Amino acid sequence: MSIVTQCPSCGTTFRVTPPQLQAHQGMVRCGHCAHVFDGFKTLTTLPDAIRREPPAPEVPSEPAPVVENSAPAEAEVGAQTVPEMPLKPREVVVAPAPKIVPSPAPVFNPSPMVTHSIEVPVPRRRGGGGRVLGLFLMLAGLAAQGAYFYRSDIAAYVPESRPHLVRMCELLRCKVALPQRPRQISIEASDLQATDTANPGLIALTATLRNQATTEIGYPALDVVLTNTKDHTVARRIFLPADYLAPGKDAYGGIAPNAEITIRLELDTGDLGAAGFRLDLTAAPVR
Repeated sequence: MSIVTQCPSCGTTFRVTPPQLQAHQGMVRCGHCAHVFDGFKTLTTLPDAIRREPPAPEVPSEPAPVVENSAPAEAEVGAQTVPEMPLKPREVVVAPAPKIVPSPAPVFNPSPMVTHSIEVPVPRRRGGGGRVLGLFLMLAGLAAQGAYFYRSDIAAYVPESRPHLVRMCELLRCKVALPQRPRQISIEASDLQATDTANPGLIALTATLRNQATTEIGYPALDVVLTNTKDHTVARRIFLPADYLAPGKDAYGGIAPNAEITIRLELDTGDLGAAGFRLDLTAAPVR
């Protein structure tokens, strides 16, 4: 059996060997039209050539017709063809053993490989002192941000730091207020009374607040709701520490741990007919 491949451009068939195909991954060039193609794609096998005997002498009585073989000639590399021999009809032909002629190796023309060089910049080494300084500045910046955003809690848990925080806020134009935790302040007592019998619209609201926490807590805001005799809401207002503290008292101060304060609100309700109230504590905004 012979291994052959066929040029897809001109149709020329030629013999090849496995080492020739494997040398360049199957890429070969046709010796007839110089077309480069993949020999594996059109690879096939052909039986060995049949031995042919020399023709028998012709019978003088009547000449026998000659039948020509119309099969296409097999093309070798370089488009060489093998001439066909005429055969007599009904004649068994035994061809002599074919002479093995080595086929010329296919012409390979691999494309040149193009390479590109890439230069990788080598980072410069910096001194260790610069990294230490950068790390120190980063930690200092984080500490300053933490002191700014949590200044109220720091002042409550570490009272000695309050003067330093106040100086910081003088530069940053902020306030050092105590933390707002209205849920840790209980209303011990509250009362609503009329202050002038001739004018029932003038009333006074008093309440006693107690700090249940173990640290100082900022003054809360008071959510006051006035109701009529049917317990319907007739008015509502939120009072900030500056509204109910005595004049001159710091509104950003607070209630000491386990301490109590009593507050008093003078209200003019007009003709609303306020007969009752509801009091709740909420966090006071820090301005």
